[in-house]
Amino acid sequence: MARCDSHIKYCTIFRRQSHINFKFIIMKNLLKLLFLIIIFAISSCSRDSEEIILDNPSANLENFDGDFKAKDFETLEKHGRYFVYSRADVINPILGQTTGNSKLIRGRRGIWTRYRSNVLTSGYVYTLWWAIWNNPENCATPGQCIDTDLGNPDTGVEFMYATGRLIRQNGIGTFYARLKAGDDSGSINALFGLPSAGGLQKGNTFNAQIDLLLRSHGPAIPGMIYEQVSGYAGGCTNPFEIPPFTEIPDEEGECAEIEFSVHLVN
Repeated sequence: MARCDSHIKYCTIFRRQSHINFKFIIMKNLLKLLFLIIIFAISSCSRDSEEIILDNPSANLENFDGDFKAKDFETLEKHGRYFVYSRADVINPILGQTTGNSKLIRGRRGIWTRYRSNVLTSGYVYTLWWAIWNNPENCATPGQCIDTDLGNPDTGVEFMYATGRLIRQNGIGTFYARLKAGDDSGSINALFGLPSAGGLQKGNTFNAQIDLLLRSHGPAIPGMIYEQVSGYAGGCTNPFEIPPFTEIPDEEGECAEIEFSVHLVN
């Protein structure tokens, strides 16, 4: 105290500086703590986003317009560190050109896609289909499965409904779809005489080749649009009348695959 009494000016300054430094240290530590809390919150949201979206009770057929799933896809894109992304061209073999692109997101429990085509016909109905190759290493060219590999049961191929929609204007169609691992409820393997492979097999979301096939159901048929957007044979007079990728349907009742996109294993 004697030193402070004799040097009252400097002692007061020292006390003020000490008080300021102490407040600064407390503020700095609080900011660090707040930063850690924010990082933890973001990490938790990122980890939970996949489970929240996959467990949502809304079904594909109840949301075939794609609005809900578009928001899901955008949410997943914001949390990229927990998912694997790939982008591929959309090919129309009939026109012999690239007509759009598709994005695929792979997560621990499922997959999501955004498929966009720029040359569709307004007033026509289209459905999007998954072609899941669970064991692409067993294809004739390992890791690159094609239609000639369909006869090999060891490839574990599964054809499944993804989504569908009516194109209303400008000929541009964007399709959003998701698939939960282990769910084979949308399989159409039986139509082609193929055994079920169990859908996208659990634990295999990062190892399967994912193909996307766009099927045209021709002009929308009044009173049958729901059937057209929700099934392989919806509105088709004979669903196998036109061989895939040979002709673009232009009459009521005609159906055929017209485009595809391939996502190889990363």
